[in-house]
Amino acid sequence: MSHPLSETDIADLTGVAAKALKFDFYIFRKAYGLYYAVWATAIFLFIFLPNIIYYPAIIPYVPYIFLIVYMAILAVAIWITGRVFRNAAQIIGFKSILRGKRNDSPGSEILKALSITLFIVVIIVISIYGIDNIFEFLIFFSFLVFIMLSHWKNMALTFEKIPVEGFISLGSYILTLVMSLISIFVLKSQLDFYLSWIPVIAGWYFSAFYAIRSSRQFLEESNA
Repeated sequence: MSHPLSETDIADLTGVAAKALKFDFYIFRKAYGLYYAVWATAIFLFIFLPNIIYYPAIIPYVPYIFLIVYMAILAVAIWITGRVFRNAAQIIGFKSILRGKRNDSPGSEILKALSITLFIVVIIVISIYGIDNIFEFLIFFSFLVFIMLSHWKNMALTFEKIPVEGFISLGSYILTLVMSLISIFVLKSQLDFYLSWIPVIAGWYFSAFYAIRSSRQFLEESNA
């Protein structure tokens, strides 16, 4: 016959659960740092790769080289992103159990699947045709806004308080979107369009460093 738990037992179990949750946050925030680093690298390669690998002797094969390299970068980035958000889903579920309620969010899975599908389509189109007119740019820009909103939603679901690197990553992302719009519609300069992506690359690399460094705090608290 089971006996009801005493207040001390409940407090002990709550403490164990809280430490386990902090350890999960350590793993998650570190994974988020890796996520920022991978996508900062991917963005850099997506934007500047055409100028890096352009060589007259291989002009006939450039589109195929672009496509192969882009898909390889994308495959790695999506794999890491999938791991990050699987961890997020586990943490959200654990937090819900501690609060005494379930929080199944199939919408998040649908949103992630839609994001990945759209990203693959957009990268294929851009790698083959480039961004040569306003219509294609607007499609690309709309997709980037969609990714930004998805990123914010996932952080809000995962963290009770969005960490500093979250605001830095979003701020640099928004700055890049504004600068890219100005470069296309006002300055009409391809060079300025390339340069407009420097803020998000720098911001996400810094966010990666800060997230990984700050994750140690959760590890120390989980071992206290």
